[in-house]
Amino acid sequence: MPPISRRKRTALRPRAASAPTPERILSSALAAFAERGFDGATTREIAADAGVPQGLVTYHYASKQALWEAAVDWVFAELARDLGAAEEALRDVSPIERWRAVTKRFVRFAAKHPEFHRFMTHEGAHDGPRLRWLVDRHVRPLYEASVANIRKAAPGLDAAHFHYVMIGAATHMLAVAPEVERVTGRDPRDPKLVEAHANAIVDWLIDGALAKSAPPQTPARRSKPR
Repeated sequence: MPPISRRKRTALRPRAASAPTPERILSSALAAFAERGFDGATTREIAADAGVPQGLVTYHYASKQALWEAAVDWVFAELARDLGAAEEALRDVSPIERWRAVTKRFVRFAAKHPEFHRFMTHEGAHDGPRLRWLVDRHVRPLYEASVANIRKAAPGLDAAHFHYVMIGAATHMLAVAPEVERVTGRDPRDPKLVEAHANAIVDWLIDGALAKSAPPQTPARRSKPR
């Protein structure tokens, strides 16, 4: 398999120059916190990745904690906007169809923001004030909405367990996309592969779980031949 070129590696997470400056800063901050953790990330590297002077970052965000909180608010607002649009469009469909559609939307979000899973994995592994703030402000409301949807669609499932199974299935391959590409020669962020991944999660996990949790069919009684 031919090696991935340096040019291709640097294009894996482009920072769109056309994006508004605050969005570039917050996107770069999230990526830095995901890669290096809170203690390892610096405003210098965040500014360089966003293509802005370091002073502009420190002008808008008085501390690294304030920048961290703003980056978290930004990415969860993006997620809420994506999922909220899907929920609104699917108000009148069945809970199962809504579950399928929202799951696919989440996979597409994970492909667009692969640093989201890395960030959440890093922060979720260490209890403390930042995790408590993150859970209370963002994670718990989304978790409760997800679990409510699962319970409506499949009352027989352990909704809390299944929520985290699906989070891992939806995001992990996209979060380690460079590894996947190095091993398989395919970039999982390719739009066609993203859709294939979303469909696989719906087919294998959701529909598979629904089939297993469905009550057994009572066989029709056959009439005795006369």
